[in-house]
Amino acid sequence: MKLWISDRVRDILLHALAAAIAAALSFYVARWMFGHPEPIFAAITAIICLAPGIPNHLHQTFNMMVGVTIGILVGELAFLLPIPFLEIQILLCVFLGVLIGALLNLAPVVPIQAGASALLVMVMGPSTAGLVRFLDVVVGAVIGAIFALVLFLPKRVSSSSPDGSAAPETKEAAPKDGP
Repeated sequence: MKLWISDRVRDILLHALAAAIAAALSFYVARWMFGHPEPIFAAITAIICLAPGIPNHLHQTFNMMVGVTIGILVGELAFLLPIPFLEIQILLCVFLGVLIGALLNLAPVVPIQAGASALLVMVMGPSTAGLVRFLDVVVGAVIGAIFALVLFLPKRVSSSSPDGSAAPETKEAAPKDGP
């Protein structure tokens, strides 16, 4: 009896398994490399980079790194402002993070990550959300990118025909079937 699983379900299963393995590996590597006790951001980054339904995981990884970098910079700079209320600092950080991220006109994950990262830096403080978070995110992004390259990069089509001659460049140059 042949087990039937649709291509869609198989693709989702592969992405879910890849995201889970990459998350666990990212967590382990960040803890081992940097001594961070709970490098949750490394695992989260790997999950976001490899989630099902994303057309290009490498672009997702790049865009996420851009967003996180913007958010961390905005959050760190906000500590220089003499604003006494955390709520107002949060308002300004999230606004500026999302605004700058959106103005770059990249994928939607950029302003989302910029706003979320700025918020985390403000609430958690720079000692646990600034450079520490960035290093964890780099680990998760690198591992996510490696998984994406190995598992999800489209197979390249050979530019030559089976007999070794060059493939036709245009539709008109291709051999026609029939008279």
